[in-house]
Amino acid sequence: MTRAELAPNLKQAVQVGTPVELYDPSSNEVYYLLSAEQYVALFGANSPFDPREAYPMIERVMADDDLNDPLLDSYQ
Repeated sequence: MTRAELAPNLKQAVQVGTPVELYDPSSNEVYYLLSAEQYVALFGANSPFDPREAYPMIERVMADDDLNDPLLDSYQ
């Protein structure tokens, strides 16, 4: 695992309590930043990662994002 220092604006965003979506325009990739507490709640401290466990949280985050997307209908 790589460790990096958290920028103040990202720290403030993640302290709200929900994952923060990060977008890389050069690659069109999306990343999610979450606190260690959120990570442990999702995946457990020592359990193997099963992506299906994250589906409910991803659905909540995407639902919030979709509500604010004026182009959503054009994607479908």
